[in-house]
Formats: sequence, C-alpha cells, structure tokens
Amino acid sequence: MGPATEHPLRYALVNELHARPSPRLKAPSTCVFVAFKEPRDAANRDLARDMAHLSELVDRHGGPRPDPDESHYQGRLGRHDLKWESHTEFVTYMATTPGLPIRPFDPSAAAIFSEEWQKGAPGRRVAAVMVQIDTLPAHPQEALDRISDWFARDSLTAVWVLEEAAMIAGDFRIDADGWMRFAIFVRPDVGEGRIGRIVHRLVELETYRAMSMLALGRARGLSRRLNELEPRLSAIVEGMTDDDRAADAVLHDLLAVSAELEAQAVQHSFRFGATKAYEAIVMDRVSALRETRFMSRQMLTEFMRRRYQP
Repeated sequence: MGPATEHPLRYALVNELHARPSPRLKAPSTCVFVAFKEPRDAANRDLARDMAHLSELVDRHGGPRPDPDESHYQGRLGRHDLKWESHTEFVTYMATTPGLPIRPFDPSAAAIFSEEWQKGAPGRRVAAVMVQIDTLPAHPQEALDRISDWFARDSLTAVWVLEEAAMIAGDFRIDADGWMRFAIFVRPDVGEGRIGRIVHRLVELETYRAMSMLALGRARGLSRRLNELEPRLSAIVEGMTDDDRAADAVLHDLLAVSAELEAQAVQHSFRFGATKAYEAIVMDRVSALRETRFMSRQMLTEFMRRRYQP
C-alpha cells in the first residue's frame, strides 16, 4: 500500500501515543519538578518564549537542542535526564538523577533549575516538587520513622500503592526552600518503568491540584461582587411597584445589572471550566495509584476529601 492510501495524520497521531513516556527510574534516585504558568491568558501565550527558556537551560548544560516545533523534549543534561512538556496553560520540567542527597530533600538536588534561570521563566512557578525514591526497608516501621521526621504530622499522608508495590508519603506543604516534598519507597523487585509511572502520576497530581485551585481567588472575588449586587437588584425589584418611577429608568437599571453579570460570567467561565477539568484529572491520578492504607495513616483520598474538594 502506497502513501496515497494513508490518511495524512495517521503516522503523526500514532507517534503522539509514544511522545510523552514516563521516565524510567531506579531506586535510589531523586526527581525535581517545576511547572510555570503565565499569570494571564496563558492559553494564548507566545510559545516561542517557552521554547527559548528551555533552550537556555539545555545550552547551559550542553544537552541536545530541542525541536522548536515540538511540544515535548527529553534529553541528557550532565547527570540529569530532563523531560519537558508544553500544556495548554503551562509548561513542566522534570529532572531525574540517580542517588539521593546526603541530607534528605537537600535543595542542592535542584541545582539544575537555578534561581536565576527560574526568574527568567516567561511565567510564574505554580508547582515545585522534590521526590526521593528509595528502596523499601525490610520493616515498614523504619520507613514510617523516617517520614515522621520529614513531614508535618497533621497533614501527613502515607499509603501503599499498586498492590503494595510501593509506599508514598507527603504532607502537601511547601518547605523553606519552596519545594513540596514526597517520598517513595519501592520494593526491590519493582521495575524501572513502574517506578517512573508512580513518580509521573504523583507530580501530575500536584500540578493539576495547583492548577485547579487557581480559581479560588476568583471565586472569592466574584462572591463579594455578587453580594454587592444583591441589594441593588432587590432595590430595583422593589422599585418596580413604584408608579412614580419611570419604566425606562427601571429598565436601564436592570440592563446595567444584567450587563455586569454577563461580563462576570464571560470573565470567569474559562477559569471555572478549567477548574472542573483539572479536578477530574487530580482524582483520576489518585485513583490510578490504587492506594491502600499504610499502618493506619491518612490516605490520599481522605486528604483530598477533607482539604481539597471543599
């Protein structure tokens, strides 16, 4: 069969299935992850600026040059394996290295993403995650003792995932250096691909959690404005029974309120629609981990139900 029989998008669409593979990781290893989003109209941003920022990082570390027409990149930068992806509203960078820092969650592990380079990003940082992957101790209590020193007790989540192939722990707090921390302990027989998928789902969970909550400030501001409009609307309705008031004046006031409500709806519809979509992804990533309880500790689903979904 010749090229004339093929749909022009056939190969491109199949290749897209393999364009964003999860990293392959061994234990022990370290993953640092950042996501940047422009504060306004991020869906219509200049993608060339994102590519220039990626190219700057690659050039600093002597990695292979990215294709300016691609929305994803993978390359070796010194000791780091870098994975970059461009999404509708944000871009993500994931750098993984073998081994663990001498001090748990030492900020030096994220040196590839220097402060100077991050300040030069077209957008602002909406997620910054550090993940430590280690081998599960023979006695799970030892893992529990370690995470008790690393995370805040009141918000600690610790769960088995994927039929107890690994244990994930974190507290969804930002440390003094600006990183959200997660620890993963994997059984010795867990493969590199599976470890990579666990890490990928975890950083996606945090990224989409952050993106979904961007609407919170807008929701609060909108609630205040609606509360301000309510007495004004009530006064208009009450005034409709006043025979001394001209009908065209009442109509003018009603149209003014209606126009403002419509404007508010237009301004907020994209953000609120995106929030629903991102929230669905968050819960999908939690579900995909197939968690079970670890030594009576709080589960991800419980944390999400109590602290995130409200």
